[in-house]
Amino acid sequence: MGRAGIIAAAVFASLLLIAVGVDFREKHPSVPTGIESRDCFKSPPPDERPWDRFARQGGRITRYPNAQWQGNSYTVADITQGRDLNKYDKLELRDSEHLHPWEWHNPVLAQARSFLWEHWRSRKRAYLVLTLSSVDHTGTSHMFVEPDDSGRWRVYRRQFDRHELVDEPTAYSVVWVVPNRWDTPGALIPAGQAPDPMADELELLDICGENDGGL
Repeated sequence: MGRAGIIAAAVFASLLLIAVGVDFREKHPSVPTGIESRDCFKSPPPDERPWDRFARQGGRITRYPNAQWQGNSYTVADITQGRDLNKYDKLELRDSEHLHPWEWHNPVLAQARSFLWEHWRSRKRAYLVLTLSSVDHTGTSHMFVEPDDSGRWRVYRRQFDRHELVDEPTAYSVVWVVPNRWDTPGALIPAGQAPDPMADELELLDICGENDGGL
């Protein structure tokens, strides 16, 4: 076999290995598929309600998911969805001191923000379990900082209480903002200004660049 034949065979073998690898990942995903909008080019209606936007962005709700209270959080039997948690740094937090846990200067939220941000910025896998309580409600958020099977980094989120499981739209961008009203996106922190995890918030953006929640 001549040199050209050897090169052609090597190229063919490389392409075959790539195809086999792609096929294997599709059949054996290491993480669940992202929860995403089907059409980023379709403009939302001007009077769109929050739950309509949630559905348009691909969010899902499961009623009565058989959630269990374990330790300091709600969870379900297959919370990992096939993930190998040995690859993830884990932090579990519970705030039972604040009747309005989303108030400013909450040290538990500041710790959660710092943990999420440092792993996002460093591209390190992380698993954050955050349980917040108010006067009449307790809920747990399970957040995974991870690459999907194509290598794109994301924040995958699931929220639980006794009555429902909410699979939030997957976030592919995380930015620091100065918080605004609960129904209004925050203002981006100026370039070069260090964020204050006690006062500033993390805003999560979906695959279309839309705000789909924060921390």
